[in-house]
Amino acid sequence: MSLSPSSLLAFVLVIFSALYALRAGKPKRFGIADRIGAIAESTGLLALFTVLHFATGWAGVPVVLWVVSVVLAAGGVAGLVLRVPTLPWLHERRRLGLRIARLAISGLFCVVVFVLGAISAWG
Repeated sequence: MSLSPSSLLAFVLVIFSALYALRAGKPKRFGIADRIGAIAESTGLLALFTVLHFATGWAGVPVVLWVVSVVLAAGGVAGLVLRVPTLPWLHERRRLGLRIARLAISGLFCVVVFVLGAISAWG
């Protein structure tokens, strides 16, 4: 049995949702270290959901993949909500300028994705 491109993209969404849930709930080394990172990762996952919604023919994809992705993402959000009071706004790092530039570029990408998604939904 071969995977269709839509099923492959749905598996990618499940993997990224699982990584998000793992990073959101883990307070140590692999986890999200600050609120700016939490906002960036949450927005990035939302953009991935949006892009894959328009790029995937969901009719040929098993519903369980979509449900698992949503449940994992919701679990990650719940983990972040529980951790927010203990997270600093900005974690001190050596390459702060590079991090801010990457955050700005990814934020711009997310805005473009959301605008294109809104335009295609209305059109």
